[in-house]
Amino acid sequence: MERLADKLVVLVACLPALVAAAGGTAGAGLVVALLAAVALAALCELARGRVALVPPLAVCALACALPEAAALLGVAAYDLCRVSAGERGCVRAAPSAVLVPLAWGAARGVPDGRAVLLAAVGIVVGGWLGLRVGASELRRRDALRTRDDLAAARLALVEKNRELLDAQDYEVRLATLSERARIARDIHDNVGHLLTRAVVQAEAYRVVHSGEPAEKDLAAVALTLREALDEVRASVHDLRDDACDLSVQVRAVVERACAGTAVVPAVRVEAGEAPAAVASCLTAVAREAVSNVLRHADARHVSVELVEHPGLWRLTVTDDGTAPAGAPGGSSGMGLASMEERVRALGGAFRAGPGARGGWTVFTSVPRSGGERGSA
Repeated sequence: MERLADKLVVLVACLPALVAAAGGTAGAGLVVALLAAVALAALCELARGRVALVPPLAVCALACALPEAAALLGVAAYDLCRVSAGERGCVRAAPSAVLVPLAWGAARGVPDGRAVLLAAVGIVVGGWLGLRVGASELRRRDALRTRDDLAAARLALVEKNRELLDAQDYEVRLATLSERARIARDIHDNVGHLLTRAVVQAEAYRVVHSGEPAEKDLAAVALTLREALDEVRASVHDLRDDACDLSVQVRAVVERACAGTAVVPAVRVEAGEAPAAVASCLTAVAREAVSNVLRHADARHVSVELVEHPGLWRLTVTDDGTAPAGAPGGSSGMGLASMEERVRALGGAFRAGPGARGGWTVFTSVPRSGGERGSA
């Protein structure tokens, strides 16, 4: 709407020059020049980029052939200045094209100098309005581009922060579970062995002092030591069971297996803690399946997905290789058999074969009852 109003103002400013060029009579040349200028000005609004320079340049070419059209060079100057204000390079020289028809008319000896002067006034008005609108449009485009860049940067920053928080939670959880496993191992190797030795010594002393008054006291000491040993063993098992976090174990297994290789892993785990038997089974399956991909498939990507459903755990390992991840026979065949035996022992389902989109797929599902069966 702003450009339409500006063009109407420029056209009104060019009318005196048009009347002076026509000598006060509405001839065919005047009508043709006016209609052509209006049509080309409207066509310029439909063009985008440097293509929008073609209609005003056509007006300049028409002014070289038709003297009456030189009075409407202000409309061409408006479009040339408006388009060139938002462009760079040689396009900045485009507004000077309006001077060519004036120079051409002067070379032919235009009799009416007043018409040339009025046309120059229209060119100045059109050029000034075109530069003003072009600069405004350029600022508007820059503002929109800056806004889009800031929005994209903000979204990228939010995504990066989320990834950093997820990575931090994963590292903290992994460090916590590793420390709990280390504490359980130290208690089992140190305190457990010392208590076992103390129990053996107390029983030996009780046998040596059999029939003496100290026998009952030594028997009580041995019983206390046995209870302490049982409590230590229960604590160690509890610590190890707490360390069975599928989201940490599966991710750590896949990342360690693919470290230093050309295979890019994609791990998606939507599962929390699971019974020790289930966690051990699914972790072993994921490790063996990824190992088969690295050894037997010419894959570039491997995808590991572990999802916890209300009634079961589902593990899927897929790759994009052209060769099967595990061919029959050999060590790979033994690996597939070992994975299937582990899953079947917990009452689960196991399938390995070519994927629907190529590559190789290993599918495993373990029911909730499998955890109780494995612990029993």
